[in-house]
Amino acid sequence: MKVLLFTLFITQFAWARPTVLVSFFDPFGKAPVNNSETVAKMIVAKSATLPYDIKLCQVQTKFDISFEELRDCVAALPEKPLLVVGLGETGCDVKIETMGRNLDRTKGPDNAGVERRNTVIADGGDAAVGLTYPLPEMYCSLPEATRKTLIVSNNAGSFVCNNLAYQMAWFENEINFGFIHVPDHSCKNLPEKNQKALEILLTMIDGGVKASLERTELARLPVMKIELDVLRRKYEKDDKCLSEFYKRARPFDEKRWF
Repeated sequence: MKVLLFTLFITQFAWARPTVLVSFFDPFGKAPVNNSETVAKMIVAKSATLPYDIKLCQVQTKFDISFEELRDCVAALPEKPLLVVGLGETGCDVKIETMGRNLDRTKGPDNAGVERRNTVIADGGDAAVGLTYPLPEMYCSLPEATRKTLIVSNNAGSFVCNNLAYQMAWFENEINFGFIHVPDHSCKNLPEKNQKALEILLTMIDGGVKASLERTELARLPVMKIELDVLRRKYEKDDKCLSEFYKRARPFDEKRWF
C-alpha cells in the first residue's frame, strides 16, 4: 500500500506541480515586523527543491479585509491551490489551530482602527467550524519529540487571525485551508525559535501535500468532544499517532481554551 501511495504521489507531480499558498500578516500596530512574514519567507527560501510550488500572500491585520485579500490571492492563481496555510504570530511556540470561532472580541483596534466587542462574524454561521486541512496527518508527519513541542489549539484567538480562519472555513469551504501560529516577533532567542518553526512547517506542509493528494474529498476537523472521542478510540489500536492527535485536540464544547 505504501508503495502504491508513493507511486501515486510521484505520478501526480509528473503531470503538474501542485501549489501551496502560504499567507502572512503585515506588522500589527507599531511593531517593526510580523514574524509570520519572516517565517513565510524562510519557507519559500527553502522550497526550491520541493516537488510543488509555494506561493505567498500578504494580508493586512484588519477585520474582514484579510479574508478578502486571501480569497483574492487564491482566485489569482492559475489553478486552485492544493493546500492553503495561513500563518499568524502569537506566543513563543508553534500553535496548530483546529477551528475558527464565530466571534470577534478584542481589547484594542486592528490596523484600520476597528475594535469589536463580542461581534458575530457570520450571521447564521456555526459557533465553531473545523478547518479543512489534513492536520492529523500533518501532525503525524513529525517525530514524536517534535510533536510534544506543539500546542494543539482550539482557540485561534478572537482577533484578526481567528476572523480570517473562521471566514475561510465557513465561506470558502471548498478550499483546503488551515491556520498555524508561529512565535511572536518579540520572543527571546527568536532566530532559534524561527529555525525550529521552519523545520516543523516544512515537514508538516510536505505531509499535508501528500495527504491532500490521497484525499477523495475535503473533511472538516471535528470540533465537539463526542466526535474527538470516537476518533481517538477508532485509532487507539491501529494508529497510535492519530489517536494521540485526537486525544490532544481540545473540543469546542469545553470551558478551557487552548
